[in-house]
Amino acid sequence: MPPPLQLLIRDIHSLPQNDATAIIEHIIRLEKRTFPPSEAYEFTLDLWKKKPNTRVIYAKLAEIQSPPTLAETRKLANTATTNNSTNAIAYAVYVRIKGTALLHKVCVSEPHRGRGVGGQLMAYIEQRLRREGCQRVQLWVDKERVVARRLYARCGFEELESVEDYYGIGRTGIKMVLELGRG
Repeated sequence: MPPPLQLLIRDIHSLPQNDATAIIEHIIRLEKRTFPPSEAYEFTLDLWKKKPNTRVIYAKLAEIQSPPTLAETRKLANTATTNNSTNAIAYAVYVRIKGTALLHKVCVSEPHRGRGVGGQLMAYIEQRLRREGCQRVQLWVDKERVVARRLYARCGFEELESVEDYYGIGRTGIKMVLELGRG
C-alpha cells in the first residue's frame, strides 16, 4: 500500500474571490466526473460568499511529495491539469445549523483514493467542528457505497437509521452520526 499523501486542506472562505472561484470551478469538474447528475451537488461560483453557514473544504497535494510510481504517474496524467494551485483532489461540503453539521458531500478524486485522503479530510473537518463547538455531525450515504461507509465508521460515525428509496427506487440511504460532545 502506498504511503498517505501529504495534503494542504483549506476552506474556500479563507481565499480571495478569484482563488475561491478557481477552486470551485475545479470542484465542479470533479463533481461531474464522480457523481451521476441525480447526486451532483449544485455548486455556484459565489457559494464562497453567499451562504456563510455552508462550508466547502478542499484538499490539494502539498508541494513536497515522494515521487509517484509509474502506475500512479499514468493514472494522474489522465486527470491532472496544469495549474497545481487549483488542483483540488478532494472536497467536502457541510452546513452548520446550530450545534449540528450536516455533511452533504465528501469526494476524493479516483486516482487519489486509497491513500488516506478521505481520512485526512474527515479528521480536519472533525477537528475544526470540535473547535467551533459543534456537537454532532450527520450525513446520509447510499447503502451500496461500502467504501464510504467504511471510511465514516473508521472516523467514528454510527449507522442510526436506514430509509428505503432515499436515493431513488431501490437505493437505500443510511443516516450516520458522529457525536462530538460539547466542544
